[in-house]
Amino acid sequence: MNTLSGQNNLVFTPREVDFFAQDELITIVPNFSILTPRRTFECIMGEFGPFQPNRECQVPLWMALALWKRKKCTIKAPEWMRPDFLQTVLELERSEPGNFQPLPFHYQEIAQFLFTAGTQESLPKEVFGDEEARVRDLVNLIQKTRQTKILQGLSLLQEAAAVKLNNLSAMELNNVRAFFTGALDEFTRHATMKDQAIVQAVGTTQEPPLTPQEEARPARQLRRRTNNN
Repeated sequence: MNTLSGQNNLVFTPREVDFFAQDELITIVPNFSILTPRRTFECIMGEFGPFQPNRECQVPLWMALALWKRKKCTIKAPEWMRPDFLQTVLELERSEPGNFQPLPFHYQEIAQFLFTAGTQESLPKEVFGDEEARVRDLVNLIQKTRQTKILQGLSLLQEAAAVKLNNLSAMELNNVRAFFTGALDEFTRHATMKDQAIVQAVGTTQEPPLTPQEEARPARQLRRRTNNN
C-alpha cells in the first residue's frame, strides 16, 4: 500500500474539522419565544431550547450564528475563554512540558468561529467586549505553546518507544495523525520484512533430504535392557 495515500485517507482538511465543530454547543440569550408546548426546536441532532426571552440556553454553533445574524439572540463567551482562565492555562502549559491542559476538544475551531464569524457585524466585540484583543492573544499563545510541545514529543520518538500526548484537541490530533499513521506503516513494513528474513534463514538451515540408499537402509533395532534379578 502506498503510505502517502493511506495517510490522506485518515487526515481531514481544516475545513472538514471546522465543519465537525459546528455541532459544538454554546450558550445564547434569546430575545424571542417559540409557540410550541415545550418552546424548543427539534432538529436531527436533538432538541434545543427552551427559547424564552432573557433565558439562557445552549444551541449548536451554526444555530447560534443563524439566530444572531437575525438579531434574535446574543452569544455568550464560553467560560473557558475568560482571560483569567486562559492566563492560567498558558502558565500551566509552559510550566509542565510533559502535560497538556484539558480544553474543549474543538477549542481552536470554537475560538476561530467567535473571532471571525460575523466580523463585519462586530460579533467578536459583542461577545468579548474590551477583552477581545487579550483573549485573542492568549488563545494564540496557548496554541503555539502546545504546538511546540507536540513537536518536542514527536522528536522523542527517535529515542523512546512511546510518547504521551494527552488532552490533544481535534485539530492538533489531525495535524499529527499523518505522522503516526506513516510511522505505523513503516513499523509494519519493517516487521514483515524481518519475519520473512527469519523464515528464509530457518529454511536454509534445515537438514538435506535423505538419499535413496539412506532411505532403503533398514532401521536399527534397539535392544531393550532387562533387569537381572
